Amino acid sequence: MFCKTVWNGLHILPDGYIRLCSIGQNINPELDMQRCRDKFGNVMHILTHSIYDIMNSDKHREVRLLNAKDPAAWSPHCDCCENREVITNYDRNHENTSRRVYLMDIENDDTISETTYTDKIDKHGNIDVMPSSLDIRFGNLCNQKCIMCNPAFSNLWYDEFVDIHKRTDFGQGEKVNIVKDPKTNKWIEPNELRWFEDPRWWPKFETMMPYLKHIYITGGEPMVTPAHDIMLDRLIESGYAKNIWLEYDTNCSAVNDKIAQRWHHFKQIDIRGSMDAIKDQYEIIRFPGNWDKFQKNVKKLKQYEIESNGKIRIKALTTCFQISTAYSIIESEEWCKSIDVDFHVRFLEGPEFHSAASLPPIAKLKLIEYYRQYPDSIKAKIIIQYLKNKIGKEFHKPICVENFVDFMNYLDKSRNTNWRKVFPEVSNLIDLSIKK
Repeated sequence: MFCKTVWNGLHILPDGYIRLCSIGQNINPELDMQRCRDKFGNVMHILTHSIYDIMNSDKHREVRLLNAKDPAAWSPHCDCCENREVITNYDRNHENTSRRVYLMDIENDDTISETTYTDKIDKHGNIDVMPSSLDIRFGNLCNQKCIMCNPAFSNLWYDEFVDIHKRTDFGQGEKVNIVKDPKTNKWIEPNELRWFEDPRWWPKFETMMPYLKHIYITGGEPMVTPAHDIMLDRLIESGYAKNIWLEYDTNCSAVNDKIAQRWHHFKQIDIRGSMDAIKDQYEIIRFPGNWDKFQKNVKKLKQYEIESNGKIRIKALTTCFQISTAYSIIESEEWCKSIDVDFHVRFLEGPEFHSAASLPPIAKLKLIEYYRQYPDSIKAKIIIQYLKNKIGKEFHKPICVENFVDFMNYLDKSRNTNWRKVFPEVSNLIDLSIKK
């Protein structure tokens, strides 16, 4: 199935390594999803490989060749979008359509499209183009440590990760190791997560700038990362900003006027705010996020949207459907309706102990029964379809459910929270799941 990411996209992970796609979630180790490799099998990094080589990694070429051979076939690398399109009945206009469709809408030129891509590659799947879409994470600097996150994407996770796992290395592929400064007893930010400070990076970025039409920025938290501001300034000073559509996933905790002033130089800015739940549930999931501050900053973004005549827009507020949000979706949807902002649902697949797919069939049937009470909710409909698709016993992972309880109990002690009190329906569902 054609996707522009595979044909003209470059995705840089927080440690500078290259991945085919930002949302691919297939955990089959044989797919090696977290790392692109060169023709010699070497793991690719933005500082060690040329842009041409990265654009022709093993993963890019494999999926391109499948696209050309069988345009209707889905690669296992693309199961996240495939699952989304299945549960939305392949409706491209669905408000929760796949990222594949979204990217085709914002990059609507004919250089590489659904109708022109087949004659763009050689017999090995190579293509001679610079990326027009850049998907980038400038390290793991973040001001939240969400329950479903980890130190690869938030530096605030260091202490608890080490306490839980009794080790100081993390990540997939090449491990990142963290150490403390003996004088301050504070964690030293590892060089691997500061790759963008290397003198090789900005010249390489500048070679891409003339070709870029779209940049997707997440993190960490992009709004607190100095390299993000430097990138925007370079694009503005070069004159290329006017050609570029910026896309963000942000926790909306650091919205500020200085960044908004930069945005006015760009073609379009789409912002998705990560919410997951509201009120006290929000504050546990997105710890130490503050619900009142989140609401205030969403209001500020809505004001930017008005002042920019829609150039800056809140594309949606989003939640990950997972065990902790199993009963939160309708309330979140209603709150978003009340402030006239679209609400999107994503389906968390990993870590597996947070995934609703790991619950037993009896728990999924209970959730289906719950969401059937809301026949007018589009989100309820796609959640029901998702749960039906995961109902088989092969999806049930009892150890993951037990690990969820142990993990949340640990966080209660570490963060002085009480997940069972704040998520009473989830607590009951978990108890039912463990009994079965």
